[in-house]
Amino acid sequence: MDTISAEEAGRALQQIESSRRAMRDAIRANRGHLHLWMWGLIWIAMAVIMQNGGKFGEPLLNWLGIGGVIASIGIGFLQGQRVRGRMDGRFLGAVVSLLVFGYAIWPMLLGVHGNHPKALLAYSALVIMQIYILAGLWFDICLLWTGILVTVFLLAGLWFFAPIFYLWFAIFGGGTLIGTGFYLRYVLR
Repeated sequence: MDTISAEEAGRALQQIESSRRAMRDAIRANRGHLHLWMWGLIWIAMAVIMQNGGKFGEPLLNWLGIGGVIASIGIGFLQGQRVRGRMDGRFLGAVVSLLVFGYAIWPMLLGVHGNHPKALLAYSALVIMQIYILAGLWFDICLLWTGILVTVFLLAGLWFFAPIFYLWFAIFGGGTLIGTGFYLRYVLR
């Protein structure tokens, strides 16, 4: 049996610690903060558009959403190059089913239409918060709490602060997503 000196053991432990630090930094740098910042800004833009453009601004919301999805895929692809991990197919399936039910089946069955823009914006955001809650249960508890918190904020804004709902949506919806991004990037270890 070979033995190593205390000096060799010390160097080996330093190399292990250095590798662990590098891995933690890589994971922290690619943990989802860019997605949260981007979507928080998109939500703020949506609120500003609806506040100032009303019905005329609604088509822009779809373009913001489509652009956000494309940018999210791009960010995910670039970050996947840095930190390799398999996409969980069951999670992806759950997300797709939530989106299909939330945006196609339930609105069609319930006869939801565009007469109440505040309620529709809140509904759309709440469907997305279900995905945050699911991701939090599946991957990171921080996303669970973000989903719950934004859900509570959105419902409170819709029910109790309707006259200032778009401002409320921007601050407590978009702002919470941006704040969570900063928390993930700079605080959570």
